[in-house]
Amino acid sequence: MAIKLKFLIEYMHKFRWWYTGGIIFLALTIWVSVTIPEYLQKSIDLIPLGRSGNESQFYHYVFIILILAIVLIAVRTMSRVLFFIPGRLIERKLKGEMFRKLSSFGKDFFDNNDTGSSISRINNDINGVRMITGFGIMQSFNILFSLSVTPYKMWQLSWELTLYCIFPLVLIFTIVRFGMVIMVKNTHLRMASLQRLSGRTVSFLSGISVIKSYNMYNWAEEKIEEENVSLLNYTLKIAWVRSFIMPLLGNLEQILKIVVLFVGGMYVINGKFTIGELTAFIAYAALLTMPIMGFGWVLTVFQQGFVGISSIQTIMNRKGVDDDKVLLHQGDKAKLFSNGIEVKNLNFKYYNGDVPVLKNISFNIKPGEIIGVTGEVGSGKTTLVNCINRYLDIGENQIFLNANDISKLRGSEVRSVVRTVSQDVFLFSDTIENNIRFGAKEAEKNKPIDQVIYQSSLVDEIQRFPNRENTLVGERGIMLSGGQKQRISLARALYTPCDLLILDDVFSAVDNETERFLIKQIFENHAAKSLLIISNRVSVLQRTDKILVLEDGELVAKGTHNELIEKSDFYRKTWELQEEPA
Repeated sequence: MAIKLKFLIEYMHKFRWWYTGGIIFLALTIWVSVTIPEYLQKSIDLIPLGRSGNESQFYHYVFIILILAIVLIAVRTMSRVLFFIPGRLIERKLKGEMFRKLSSFGKDFFDNNDTGSSISRINNDINGVRMITGFGIMQSFNILFSLSVTPYKMWQLSWELTLYCIFPLVLIFTIVRFGMVIMVKNTHLRMASLQRLSGRTVSFLSGISVIKSYNMYNWAEEKIEEENVSLLNYTLKIAWVRSFIMPLLGNLEQILKIVVLFVGGMYVINGKFTIGELTAFIAYAALLTMPIMGFGWVLTVFQQGFVGISSIQTIMNRKGVDDDKVLLHQGDKAKLFSNGIEVKNLNFKYYNGDVPVLKNISFNIKPGEIIGVTGEVGSGKTTLVNCINRYLDIGENQIFLNANDISKLRGSEVRSVVRTVSQDVFLFSDTIENNIRFGAKEAEKNKPIDQVIYQSSLVDEIQRFPNRENTLVGERGIMLSGGQKQRISLARALYTPCDLLILDDVFSAVDNETERFLIKQIFENHAAKSLLIISNRVSVLQRTDKILVLEDGELVAKGTHNELIEKSDFYRKTWELQEEPA
């Protein structure tokens, strides 16, 4: 609990002046609220005295009540504005920090945590924090002020009648507190179930084409239904408790009115109370029920919010891959690729694997060089790429940028030099133009995109789209073919200059004519200082300066096209197969 409170205070402290203003206006709200019954009492007590000599005084009291009511509207509105805005600002700040934190994690985290669970944390759990820092804090101070000032005013009128009112309050509070314990338990379970449901939903929607292809609708529906029913059961348990607690809180005002009317009415009959005092006491009793009713909501908000904080802290307290790494000086960062990149005895094993995927690989890429990499499926080509661009964490002293060990560099620093176009193309649900400009610095975003559209062989396709480059590509580029998505991804890489451009099998979804055009544009227009091209197409590889052949994670041969035809069986067979006429 203390850790969760510290978490809240750290964020709330940044908006302390908002909260200070909210507390002041909330105190004014309570003061005006308890002042109105005093003038209500005086007004009613004037009625039995008759009109003569009391009319102006009566109008005076009514006018004061009217002014106080208008002031009450103003100060209550301001108190809510000053409390709710910080809650929204904290929500925005938390979502930004959560996204940055998630972006800092490595492959191991995302292998073990599905996308839906992360989305649930960002949306549902952070909404719980917003409710605490907005509505929850406001109601907490509202309850504090109300339960201190209102009972005092009631005690001044009649301490005996006040004690009569306390008994039902204590009884109902005890019942509510017991119900809250049950609600908290089921809220924890509901949150976990919601995260699982979100994860499966996102997973199934992402793989909807596979589900359709294999006619697995029933299986997918059963899995979703399983989590959906689980979520429903926990939600119903919470609803059952609330359906018992909330009517108790909602009817608390009526219960107190019955007590006050019965006991207070006897006081009036016996001459211990005036009608005005009884009316004022009923008004105070109504004011007392509001914070008690709010107390139930506050408990719910805090309990659900604390569940969300626990989930958020599991993310925020986890160290990112680069958290302990020191930033390079700007001058050193600019020189990172001055001598190229050196791979020295690279060995790599996945965190959840037992067998090394890459073994003793060594080679250099000098500025201006074009290197090709080929090998059978599963030989480690993509793993090699992901080691070079630091998508994967590697051991020390294996890959160097200008004598800098990349295992000690931040991923953002490495990727400011190395840019990758992967075979797993990802497009955002946005326009073609925005997908191409994505990743460019602000100063670069004003450059025309016509040149990279031409270099990526997209001119004809874009001319056929209804809105040209402003055409929306749909979720993950669903409106486009595989070849179109690959070429837009390539255009994105060509749009922003870099030192080393890695092309990981980017020609796999295009026809031979388009492939030849793309190769010509990439090689002749110097898209980057150096190129690393992963491909099994000899027409691409034979134009490189040097080719690396991988087999079972080992570098079994390297050399030029002509050299490898002589000394590499795999390369020679690949060349012969592709040279054979159809």
